[in-house]
Amino acid sequence: MKNLFQGFFNDVRTFFWFLLRGPKFYPSLIEYSFRIFKENFDTHQHADLEKEWCKDKAISITDLFNNFNLEYKNLNAIENNYSEKIEEIISKSGNDFGGMGDINLIYNLCESIEAKNCIESGVAYGWSSEAILRSISTRNGKLVSVDMPMIGQKDYHLIGCAVSEKMKERWVLLREPDKNGLLKAIKLFTNKVDLIHYDSDKSYYGRKWSQPILYSAIRDGGFLISDDIDDNKAFREFVIGQNLNFHVVEFAGRYVGVIRKI
Repeated sequence: MKNLFQGFFNDVRTFFWFLLRGPKFYPSLIEYSFRIFKENFDTHQHADLEKEWCKDKAISITDLFNNFNLEYKNLNAIENNYSEKIEEIISKSGNDFGGMGDINLIYNLCESIEAKNCIESGVAYGWSSEAILRSISTRNGKLVSVDMPMIGQKDYHLIGCAVSEKMKERWVLLREPDKNGLLKAIKLFTNKVDLIHYDSDKSYYGRKWSQPILYSAIRDGGFLISDDIDDNKAFREFVIGQNLNFHVVEFAGRYVGVIRKI
């Protein structure tokens, strides 16, 4: 009974959190409301199954590049002295927005295809944003990022704090939910984009909605990188159902899915 009441309280709290943030949050509110009545594919049991699938599929970074017929330069995206400077700023906050993720993978993929125009969802401190920007800035590129404030999140001013001042002229940050922000981000480019990094709504239904939309926005030869695909079966269903050219790599005990559009 206690767990049932807690779940009901969280649902009501989430409903009003979205409602009070205005019209641009309403599409996400509607989607969230419908999810309550749908089958839940984000349980521990589902995650355990996906971890086994990912573990079986996982290959090394070197093999990933070889299988995509790309040169792996093994370049470091961000030097230690810069990351230490940002970590000092982050350490003064009481919140934890998460770690860097595999920014070297993202950076090396950008370099290997000479990416210019990119999109990402889920900014957090902006480590991946900085990594992408450092690559595409050499080609006069542009990055559009989408990040929605989380329920109960404080210190939101730290979102994107890892993005250096010299990179911000090539960066657009949309502080909106995926339902609005991702569609706006795609429209900000006149042509297909080179690379998309997805690290926002990782729920089953969030991925089911976003994956086909993002994949269609990528040029031939471009990449869709999806973090934490071991949470549920959405990524596996997508790549197998569409017979896509994909690989899985492990990072810090979690799994990243990398799709190349052909």
